[in-house]
Amino acid sequence: MNKYDKEFLRKLANQLMFDMTDEELENVQAEFVVLEKQLELLEAINTDGVEEMIYPFEAPTSFMREDEVDNVLSVEDALKNAKTARQDFIVLPRVVK
Repeated sequence: MNKYDKEFLRKLANQLMFDMTDEELENVQAEFVVLEKQLELLEAINTDGVEEMIYPFEAPTSFMREDEVDNVLSVEDALKNAKTARQDFIVLPRVVK
């Protein structure tokens, strides 16, 4: 039995608030099979004696540039195109229930 059957993927999509057609579920299911095969290939690589890589660069890049304040908008200019503003904030419709 497939580890990622349609019902599992449909339940997962529902939890993520997605509506998926049967065709989309089949495509995702096929992608999971390919991904699983790729992960199996990676797991098969012998990494004995390979030092763990903590940082991808040889030389540390710990420099930080100084912030320079430039072209600052006033609050009025920033809110000029907002559909609704209240107390110097942009009011947006609620997106999470």
